Amino acid sequence: MSIVTHVAVYFALHPDAELTIVDIADRWSAVPNNIGKTLAYAASKGWVDSKLKTNPTAGRRAIRVYSAGPRLLKEIAR
Repeated sequence: MSIVTHVAVYFALHPDAELTIVDIADRWSAVPNNIGKTLAYAASKGWVDSKLKTNPTAGRRAIRVYSAGPRLLKEIAR
């Protein structure tokens, strides 16, 4: 199963959740370097949403956070 499938199923079950690349890598034993590129396609299709948020532990540096995308939310009637 691909990371996209794992993440989409996770967000279908937890539509209000947010995950970082580190969260995803830890949860599904994935290589962090490939996750952003892999999820970029899912984001372009609306399955996941991707945004930058301020990281409180890293000062001004922002981190990318993924959540359920509009297409996924529509599919689960949310």
